[in-house]
Amino acid sequence: MELTPKEKEEVLSVDPSTQQTFCIFYWKISDGPSSDKKILRRINSNGVPISTKKYSEVFFYNDVRHALIHSRYLISRDYDVTIRKCNKTSNDKIWLM
Repeated sequence: MELTPKEKEEVLSVDPSTQQTFCIFYWKISDGPSSDKKILRRINSNGVPISTKKYSEVFFYNDVRHALIHSRYLISRDYDVTIRKCNKTSNDKIWLM
């Protein structure tokens, strides 16, 4: 599941936000509706999405337009995605709106 040069350029062109607002909530479609849902930390250079459970490690986006680049990539790799607002709770945990 290697990235094409165009995909790699698009995926790596998105910079994380300093405003810490939007994040991507994703899961594998083939696992069904009860699959393990994850929050995106990063997409490796080989195209594998990495998840996190810590607020301090979440990849944040300034607005939905920036999140759509990574969302389109994940959808093309048979993931389902939701763009959510992300908030911090106690002990570096995540609460999604």
